[in-house]
Amino acid sequence: MTATLRTALLLLLLAPLPARAGARTGSENTAKFEGFPYPIEAVLSGKASFETGYSAPPAARYDTVLLQGLMPDENVAVEIVVKPRSIFSSPAVYGQTAGRVYPNGRFWAKFRVPLTDQPFKVRVSAYPGRAARPGAAVVLYEAETAVESLSKEAPQEAEKPYVPDPALSLPADAPFKLIRRAEWGAELPKSSYTVHQPFFFTLHHTQGNYPATREAALSEIRFIQDYHQNAKGWIDIGYHFLIDPQGDIFEGRPIRAEGAHVLSHNTGNIGISIMGNYHPPVSNPITPASMDSFVAIGRYLRDTYAVNVSSFYAHRDIGNTDCPGDNLYALKGRLRDRIFADAPQPQPLPQPLPQDAPPMTPAQQEALRKLTQYLETQ
Repeated sequence: MTATLRTALLLLLLAPLPARAGARTGSENTAKFEGFPYPIEAVLSGKASFETGYSAPPAARYDTVLLQGLMPDENVAVEIVVKPRSIFSSPAVYGQTAGRVYPNGRFWAKFRVPLTDQPFKVRVSAYPGRAARPGAAVVLYEAETAVESLSKEAPQEAEKPYVPDPALSLPADAPFKLIRRAEWGAELPKSSYTVHQPFFFTLHHTQGNYPATREAALSEIRFIQDYHQNAKGWIDIGYHFLIDPQGDIFEGRPIRAEGAHVLSHNTGNIGISIMGNYHPPVSNPITPASMDSFVAIGRYLRDTYAVNVSSFYAHRDIGNTDCPGDNLYALKGRLRDRIFADAPQPQPLPQPLPQDAPPMTPAQQEALRKLTQYLETQ
């Protein structure tokens, strides 16, 4: 192998994705609590309250904490406790400023705090004057931090509701069955979309409920849209497509509307999310039907938008996250082969790295190590 080819391969691996200034919507600031892997089950049996330990120090300052999970008993309250900077000060306790509990127990809660970089913990207890059911529990699927003014999409003021142009959506003759927004009862976007041209796509998991039926899937996608719009402050659900374990494909944002699913890498990026949690210790079963549906979408993107094999990512490849979970990530190569095996692959030209290239993600570092090891043996 020539030195020029080796250099080209390294440059292609390390070349950062194009980022759009201001397109910073995406979930990558998940709080980590030592000894409490997600999902965290907070059980009150015989105890007045439950607390996680303090989180690991956040990577950045925050003024918002978002929780989502299951809360079957509405007599249970959740609070955020921020660690004091001094041993002479008391922890600061904050109740939720917004939230919602669905009939099936799915919930989200939003907490506003003064801007800080201090660790925090989650406290679960019964509301004062109320009695929680014996063994009442709150299951936390995720806790994440954000600076609200930086993480939300800024809706443009509109005199009337924004109704998207149908031309932004997948055409009626798409080669796979799609459950359209109107069919699952989507809310209107809070503001007009930014139009984009797809040229790559990303695999996600929702890290939420694993719906066993169509009705359960409908409930879950409505919850996700509500969480994205009203907790995170996005104009709409962040993904373009969601797939349930039965293989049903749900339309999220229109395909030609910029999404909100990978921090700083949303322009041109189609987000496809598999419903469920595919990371230990949950490790929901991955169904052949959901994989077949993902492949169908991938082939459509390949054929319609000339997306090539080097433009298929998992979320963790380009972001600081465990998404789409270890088990689903392990199938990425198989999915890639099924999508692109019968397609001619163009040879992209290497591009020089800019001086301000962002640091590599853990997945990129591991890929670089393996590639370097391979090249040294040639």
